[in-house]
Formats: sequence, C-alpha cells, structure tokens
Amino acid sequence: MTQRLADWLSILFIAFSFAFAAVMYPSLPELIPTHWNAAGDADAYTPKPWGVFLLPAVAWLVFVLMKLIPVISPKGFRTDRFIEVVRLFQVVLVAFMAVLTVATLLYAAGFEIAMPRFMAGALGVLFVILGNYLGKVRKNFFIGIRTPWTLASSEVWARTHRLAAWLFTLAGIAALMSALYLPDLRVVVAGALIAGFVPVIYSFLLYRQLEGFEPEDEDEDAA
Repeated sequence: MTQRLADWLSILFIAFSFAFAAVMYPSLPELIPTHWNAAGDADAYTPKPWGVFLLPAVAWLVFVLMKLIPVISPKGFRTDRFIEVVRLFQVVLVAFMAVLTVATLLYAAGFEIAMPRFMAGALGVLFVILGNYLGKVRKNFFIGIRTPWTLASSEVWARTHRLAAWLFTLAGIAALMSALYLPDLRVVVAGALIAGFVPVIYSFLLYRQLEGFEPEDEDEDAA
C-alpha cells in the first residue's frame, strides 16, 4: 500500500465519520454513550456536542499520530524498514474508529445494536489483522511490544513479536467466536490481556536467557 493510498483511505474514513455524526446529530439524545463495561453495558456518557464528535475526533488524532511516527522516530529506530505495516495499521485503526462511530451513534439514537456482539466482532477482526502483521514490525519506540528487553536486543524483539503475533491472532479468533456464540466482552478482555502481558513476561525471560543480568565491566562503563 502506497502512502498516498493510505492517506486517502484514512481521510475518507475520517470524513465519513464526521459526516455521519453531523447527519445523526438532530436525532441523538443529550447524553451519548461513550464507554461500555466488560459485560457490554453502557456505563459512561458524554453530553452533546462532544459525545457526538468524540470518536471522529479520535480517528483524526490517530491519523495524525500515525503520520508523525515515521517523522519523529530517532536514528537506529526508524520505521522505514516496515513502513508498509505502519500504513496498514494507520488505515485499519482509522477504519475501526469509523465503524465504532456508526455503531455507537446508531445505538444512541435507539437502534437495536447488540453492542457486546458488535464490539467482540469488531475487536476480533482488529486483533487478527494486527496479529498477522506484528511479526513484521522492527525495533522502534512506538509500535509493538516495547519493553526494556526487546529494545535492548534485536533477537529478543524478533522472537517476542513472533509470539505476540500468534497470541493476538488467537485472541482475535476467540473474540470472533465469542461474537458468534457467546457475545460477552469479558472473553475479549481476557484475550487482550493474555496477548498483551504474556509477551512482556516472555521478553524478560528470553533476555535473561540470552543476555543475562551480569554487572557491566567498569572499564566498559568508563570507556
């Protein structure tokens, strides 16, 4: 995917989000649900107009941040080697926010949207996509499993992200199965926690195995 295509797709999704919010605005209540708990029940609301345009604004912010990452990444941690993955993540994340905008505003307007099922399905697709490309992410400060041990070792980074790729994909499949058969966000949350924390622990154990934590030589510190 070229940068031009990624930017145009992102802009189209953002423009659609704002346009959809504007069209829906007159039919929306004064309080817009903006957060759901693990059981899928709305437990936080934001008043107009902020609640209506909150998710489109977040989509725009994600777009800006993803555009900044290649520019501000320091030497030695540049994203050039996996720039196509950055572009894909940019489009996917903005598209996810656009879909979430539609579902949230329709739900707020009184349409029968099964939010637990929808959120499980949408997050499942997101996790599967991220999982399929995490293994291609190279060492950087912004995207991926960024622990002291992955950033200190290219080998630890590579092996940790291979594991994370599998875990995120499996978490996504579990979320999709949940959306079909057991629409409960607690399944999604559990999968996300496992996919997020297991690689962190693994990176520490792997670094200890490969590099160890022996004190550095004083002569090397002086040099």
